Amino acid sequence: MSFRAIYPAAAMVAAGLSFNVSTPAGAQYCEGTVHGLSRHYNLAKGSGFLAVRARPNSSSRMIGQLFNGDHTEIFDRRGKWYKVEIGGTTGWANARWMRNDCGY
Repeated sequence: MSFRAIYPAAAMVAAGLSFNVSTPAGAQYCEGTVHGLSRHYNLAKGSGFLAVRARPNSSSRMIGQLFNGDHTEIFDRRGKWYKVEIGGTTGWANARWMRNDCGY
């Protein structure tokens, strides 16, 4: 069996050919870490957790919570809100309470 049959993509690169990759242009992995929250959890007062909301505003329904030290992927930003993943679904968290490696 030839090198080209076993490693077709490598053979194309070696031959100077290009091929399409399915990764969107400009896409990168971006992770955020929750920080700066109160250490005392109180749902009634809204302290000790970062609410993850269905839409990027504070009046939208809460679909989850993040806590100090939690890591989550950041997919987008709208104003002061990050689109994040939590429990297999996406929602919006206030950017004030997150550090990130996204560059924004």
